[in-house]
Amino acid sequence: MSLGQQFKNAVRKAILAYSLRNRRRKADLILTFLAEHEAKDVLLVGATGDEHGGNPGMANSGMIERRIAERYPVKMGINIEPAITVYPFLIADARDMPFADDYVDFALANAIIEHVGGECEQRRMVEEMTRVARTWIITTPNKWFPVESHTSTLFLHWIPAWRRGREADFTRLLSRREFRALLPVGAELTGSLISPTFTARYAR
Repeated sequence: MSLGQQFKNAVRKAILAYSLRNRRRKADLILTFLAEHEAKDVLLVGATGDEHGGNPGMANSGMIERRIAERYPVKMGINIEPAITVYPFLIADARDMPFADDYVDFALANAIIEHVGGECEQRRMVEEMTRVARTWIITTPNKWFPVESHTSTLFLHWIPAWRRGREADFTRLLSRREFRALLPVGAELTGSLISPTFTARYAR
């Protein structure tokens, strides 16, 4: 193996390790929030099950929802695509959820809002989260962080050709200011300008 390939592999390994640590920290934060607000049940918005389990670059992508499902009853998971889950699942749109008001104690949308469309669609998703859940957490990657969070690859999301080929999946990555503008009064937003992820928390 050439030195160049060894260096590339070492960088890739370091990025994946960083991504794993970031997901673990995010899961810990979410579980702490659930405990603090005494949530009895959970709605997973954008649930994926373990669809990336065979891909080494994305094998940790389902970690957060798995950890939540191990500790709290998941009342429902939704996605616009089919998913194999160990909890009830429904094909549904996060912008128009087929649930009554106050359907659930807690809803999570982890790295989903950047996929639902433009600003109006993203705002509608936040409104739906607020309608169906007493508390919620929405996370999204920082568009200015150099690691593309879905693939754990350096600079990938800054390449115009890559973005053009994935417009249906990555419709609007957000800056901190753009994310803040979508949130209701009373929502708390954490994450600095150089954080990999922004996290919004809301309780009423």
